[in-house]
Amino acid sequence: MPTAPMTRADAEDSVARVQRFVDAGYRLGGAYPSAVAAAAKEAVAQGLVKTESAFESRYFRCRQRFNLFAIEPPAAPLGPAAPVDTPESRREAKDADYWRRRAKGLERDLAEAEHLAETLAGIRGAPIEIPDWIINPSDRKHRSVVGLLLSDVHAGEIVSADELLGLNGYSIDICRERLRRLFSAACTIPQRWISDCDNQGFFLALGGDLVSGDIHAELMETNEIVSQEQMFFVAAEITAGIRHLLETYGRVHVASVPGNHGRTTAKPQAKLAGRLSIDTAVAKIVQDRFDGDKRVTFQIGPSVDAVVPVLGHTILLTHGDRMGTGGGAGFAGPMLPIVRGTKKIEAQQSRAGRRPDLILHGHYHTSGNPGPVLSNGSVVGYGEFAAGLRASLEPPQQWLFLMHAKWGLRERVEVRLEDPAEPELPRVRVPANMARAT
Repeated sequence: MPTAPMTRADAEDSVARVQRFVDAGYRLGGAYPSAVAAAAKEAVAQGLVKTESAFESRYFRCRQRFNLFAIEPPAAPLGPAAPVDTPESRREAKDADYWRRRAKGLERDLAEAEHLAETLAGIRGAPIEIPDWIINPSDRKHRSVVGLLLSDVHAGEIVSADELLGLNGYSIDICRERLRRLFSAACTIPQRWISDCDNQGFFLALGGDLVSGDIHAELMETNEIVSQEQMFFVAAEITAGIRHLLETYGRVHVASVPGNHGRTTAKPQAKLAGRLSIDTAVAKIVQDRFDGDKRVTFQIGPSVDAVVPVLGHTILLTHGDRMGTGGGAGFAGPMLPIVRGTKKIEAQQSRAGRRPDLILHGHYHTSGNPGPVLSNGSVVGYGEFAAGLRASLEPPQQWLFLMHAKWGLRERVEVRLEDPAEPELPRVRVPANMARAT
């Protein structure tokens, strides 16, 4: 005997039965929807269907065929099912077990939604601790956050002034002086920027290459101190700098990503890049030194990128060695690869639904602002490698900026870490017999 065709009344009856159990706190989503199972048991008990699977099959087929995905349960009872608004259901409103079941069902649905959102956004499992003050929970348009991009410190590296004809020199002592000058500038320069703003705090972006490391044989031979000593040295300086920032701004949020000089493997790795980086260890050491201090928050993850929401704007922090482009391009230097790489980042993040309003990166030791990008210089400055490439001479400098709730990136300045020195003219001795009498 052929099966009778489904009618819209059958469909509405099936959906309404399931909806009643959803309202009672049963689960509808997931692999095992308890609301459908409960409705199926009820239908079998009332003799409407022979098996529970028959009801479940009819329910899902009816939803698809009649497009009843958002149907509201009717006020009147359907078939032999109990009416929705009965004295028993009204008494359930005062039943603690009823609300307990419903709360558990809502918690499961919320957990499912969060799991789906994290999976789609690509951040599942990443530890993200972002304070409320930097996210901008209010509608005030004059809020601001001062930011500093600190990258390419190369602590421990030696740059010989003699090998560069006096163009630059670098050592632990010079590194310490430049870092303290940088944090001092971060506390003084932005004061005129925030005079018309309700400033919320300070954002410190650690962009990698905080240490010189030992990824090359020549660095192992010429570094002033070994990698472990570099790590503790730069962690101490950053800790002192954050304390200085706290005195000025009251709150500090620190985000960290790894660079290439801090890696502990012989060659770059795609996997475990963040966990195997000295840069991450530096950030963890600094975090431990502020343990229990709620004024300082840290965003340290295993990824090579960090996404930071600042006053309604999205900042993406990365070192720059994994932007998908190579080195320089002729007389244009590294700026063309920087533009190509940041465009690739924008495209990738846009496909993930989180297009950045500002990209922060270092690695190229070249300061620039090509669009919504701050390409950082370095603390180490001009070195032997750059001189070998005949690269343009750039002073040691870092980006200091202001994010505004309404205007986004409103202010920025390249903080010079050395005073420009007047070049000394070479002294030339002329024999006395060659001098002309006047």
